[in-house]
Amino acid sequence: MTLNIRNEEADELARELARIDGTTITDAVISALKETIDKRIRQETPRETARRILTKRGLSFKPDRRPLSSDAYHDLDHDLGSA
Repeated sequence: MTLNIRNEEADELARELARIDGTTITDAVISALKETIDKRIRQETPRETARRILTKRGLSFKPDRRPLSSDAYHDLDHDLGSA
């Protein structure tokens, strides 16, 4: 199967990556796609990041903790905007 992308920036980026890696343009594109997919799969959610930081400091979320309603963020945004 053929992938044909007619975009000057994509071409320049693929060639640059191939030059840096010392590989073909095809291998550079495959490598970049694999790395991007892997990164997105492994990406932490904000909650996971918060949990990791808290754990590192010997802290944790309260067991009965519930998320705030969207209204709370709306009210906070308006309160900050009027300050």
